[in-house]
Amino acid sequence: MNNALRQDYESAKSFWNTAFAMDDKSRKNTESTIDRENGWKQMAPSEKLFEAAHSLGNKERVLDYGCGRGWAAIIAAKGGCTDVTAVEVSENAASAVEFHAKLFDVDKSVAVRHVPEDWLSTVHENSYDGIFCSNVLDVIPEAVSDDILANFARIASEDASVIIGMNYYMEPKDNPEKNMVVKHGNHVYLNDILRLVCRTDEEWSEAFRQYFTVEKLDHFAWPGEETERRRLFYLRKK
Repeated sequence: MNNALRQDYESAKSFWNTAFAMDDKSRKNTESTIDRENGWKQMAPSEKLFEAAHSLGNKERVLDYGCGRGWAAIIAAKGGCTDVTAVEVSENAASAVEFHAKLFDVDKSVAVRHVPEDWLSTVHENSYDGIFCSNVLDVIPEAVSDDILANFARIASEDASVIIGMNYYMEPKDNPEKNMVVKHGNHVYLNDILRLVCRTDEEWSEAFRQYFTVEKLDHFAWPGEETERRRLFYLRKK
């Protein structure tokens, strides 16, 4: 990774580490207000994401890579998988996953790991029969996401289900009023921090086809969004 990519990656990592921070007040508030029996069902940002994560509950070993607060890992565990690994390069996110896994009583099924960026390269081949990765590959430099995909193909078992969630496609254009700048043709920076890599559905499908068969592409929306534009790719190892 050259110096420019390294700076982009480190800036993005720092941004997300701050975004996932939970102070004592927010933890206590969550503990006092959450429905511990059913609250996990509302963790996913959309019903389609919930169903995707829940579908991995019948797998033996699931990896939730770039897990954020761990909603997919928790949903997969609640769906029946007893061996889920939730991985984050963000220390604050890993801490938040541990908190939520314990809150919803799946801490024995969900192993949380705060890992270095090269962690995937240390994982043995064919280690997981389920892989979930949401809002990760399109917010990091392309060179990094391409390396992650290659490792996903290596560590996925022959019958593995690989599910990738994406933001919606946005035409890459500068927007000075919002401090938005496009670099490298399709990398969108907000306040000098990489926030989105703009690839169309077909461009992402082409990237996936190096290693996987694209079995299905679904679209979904987050709360408050009227149109289902976000992407959900269901992949199968070639």
